Amino acid sequence: MKKFIKHEIKKVIFIAIGSLITSIGILWFLNPAGLYTGGLTGVTQLLINIVYDISGNTLNLGLFVFIFNVPVLIFGMFKMNRKFVYYSIYSIVLQSLFLGLIPVSIVLQDDILSNALVGGILVGVGVGMSFRVGGSGGGFDVIFQYIAFKKNIPVGTQSFSINLIIIGIAGAIFSWPIAVYTIIRVLISNLVIDKVHTSYNYIKIEVITEKGAEIAQLLVDKTKHGITVTKGKGAYSKKDKDILHTIISSYELNKFVVMIKKIDETAFISVSTVKKVVGNFTKIIID
Repeated sequence: MKKFIKHEIKKVIFIAIGSLITSIGILWFLNPAGLYTGGLTGVTQLLINIVYDISGNTLNLGLFVFIFNVPVLIFGMFKMNRKFVYYSIYSIVLQSLFLGLIPVSIVLQDDILSNALVGGILVGVGVGMSFRVGGSGGGFDVIFQYIAFKKNIPVGTQSFSINLIIIGIAGAIFSWPIAVYTIIRVLISNLVIDKVHTSYNYIKIEVITEKGAEIAQLLVDKTKHGITVTKGKGAYSKKDKDILHTIISSYELNKFVVMIKKIDETAFISVSTVKKVVGNFTKIIID
């Protein structure tokens, strides 16, 4: 139970830090340079800029990011794991607060390229951190995550496609040079997101334990993945061992480790990457 609580606290902290980093990237680097974030936040930026251009009224970015996220979260409640949606709501609330309360600061002055690079890296790290522990940055990220699970299309690839549309509209209305720098920002962010988040990677775990039957039964009951059990013997201890083999997603690793360690604290667990899986493999939306 203590390990489970620590695991959840770690997720909450990671998402909070990720949301803060993303917000800083937007407020201190992208917004001052007139660059767009992309995704739903980018759409919000675009609409706010259009309203300002027409009426001269400045709208609160954080407030409207929260409002526009509501229908996406409703979609998530029906299509995604509830815990994932709860973490996404947590992330969105934090981002909305950060975007609404953190003062805008011009750090790199008029150097648009530097703002694009630094802002892109910060947004990529922030969103990637949230994805890595089972949350999201909200907005289109919820939908991208759903498609990543169902179609195995990297989140970064989906994000780039949508962002091209946003950039095209922004370039046509406001400035093509800004659109070009925003494309650079998007490329940097997507590379970082996929590096931190690793899309939907398959991994193989091997567990060596004296409580193989008990662990195997727990994993079968709690997950939808098959477990193969073979027999072995410790060269040093001379004790009989069970060796469990299974393929899971990178998202599920922490959950599996926690479940295994609940039964056998001394279990030896090795993890290796898998490039491709052929056969019946059930993708699990992280819980």
